[in-house]
Amino acid sequence: MRIGKHRVTAAEVAKRAGVSQPTVSLILSRNPKARVAPETRSRVLKIAEEIGYRPNRLAQGLVRRRSFALGVIVPGFDNPFYVSVLSGAERVAAEAGYAVLFCEAGKVDVVQHLEALRDRQIDGVIIAGIAATTLPPRALDDLNVVLINQPSDRFPTVAGDSLKAGEIAAEHLLSLGHRRVAFIGPANSIPAYRFRERGFVQTLRAAGVSMPSELLRRADATIAGGYTAMRALLAMPDHPTAVFCANDLVALGAHKACGAAGVQLPRYVSLLGCDDIEMDTLVTPELSTIAVPTRELGARAVRLLLRQIEHEGAKPPASQLLPVKLVQRGTTGPVNKRNGGAR
Repeated sequence: MRIGKHRVTAAEVAKRAGVSQPTVSLILSRNPKARVAPETRSRVLKIAEEIGYRPNRLAQGLVRRRSFALGVIVPGFDNPFYVSVLSGAERVAAEAGYAVLFCEAGKVDVVQHLEALRDRQIDGVIIAGIAATTLPPRALDDLNVVLINQPSDRFPTVAGDSLKAGEIAAEHLLSLGHRRVAFIGPANSIPAYRFRERGFVQTLRAAGVSMPSELLRRADATIAGGYTAMRALLAMPDHPTAVFCANDLVALGAHKACGAAGVQLPRYVSLLGCDDIEMDTLVTPELSTIAVPTRELGARAVRLLLRQIEHEGAKPPASQLLPVKLVQRGTTGPVNKRNGGAR
C-alpha cells in the first residue's frame, strides 16, 4: 500500500526490491534495451505499483531534456470526428506518461499555436484536419510532427483510406441502381475531402456514369453547409436520386433538408455520409456512412510520434493507411425507378 502521503521515491522502491537505485531507474524508465533480468524487472514493477510510485516527470524532463507533453492541433471541437481522434490520442499518450495540449485552430492561427507549443518546449505535435502544405515551411522546422489524414514526403502520417472511402461510396450507390448522383463537399485544402471526392468521381466514371457540374456542390463542412447545398439540389427539376457527402456533418445537414422538403429517405433520395460519428444514429432514418477508425487514427498518431521522440535523429517511421468500411443503415436504398427520383 502507499507509504503515507509523501511522494514515493525510486530509492524506496529500490530498498524494498533489494536492488540498486540505478537498476530501479532503468526499469521504471521502461527502456526495452535495459539489461535487467526478467524476474528483477517484474519484481520492481510490482513493488512500485504496490507502494504507489509515480515518476517525477519534471525531474526526468530536466535530465532527458523533455517536457513529456504533446500538442494536438485540430480545426475545431465542434466536429465529433476530431473529438474522437483526440480521445484516441489522449489515451495512448496518458499510458506512456505524456500530457496532451489540445489546440483549436478555428479562431487562432495555426502558426500561433505552434509558436506557443514551442515556447512550452513540447516534445512533438500532431496536426489533423489542417493541410500542412498551407503552413509556412519553417513553421514545422525542428519539431517532431505526425500528420493525420494527409499525405506528406516530409513527415510520417496516419490516415483513413479516403480514396477508398469515395470508391466504396460510389460502388454502394451504383449497386442500388443509382445513376444520377451528386456530391457535396467543401472547397478547401483538406486532403481527406479531396481524396474522397476523387475516389467517388473516378469510380462513377469507370462505370460509365458522368457527374454534371451542377451535381457537384461546394459547401462548408458543417450541418448548415450540408443543409443549404441539399436544398439547392432538391430545387432542381431533375434532382439526384443519391447524394454522397464529404463528411457526416454535411450529410446530417442534407438529411435535415430532405425532412424540411418532405422528401422521404431513402424512397426518393439515398443519402450517404463519411466518418461514422455517433450522431448518425440519432436521426430517423439512421444515416448510412463510410466508417473511418477515428480513435485508432489518434492512437496510432501518438505511437508514431513517440517513436520519433525516442529515436531522435533516426529515419521517420513509415506512414500508415487504415482501412474504411461501409455501414449501411436507413438512408440508402434502391433507386425508385417508377418515380425517377421525383418527389
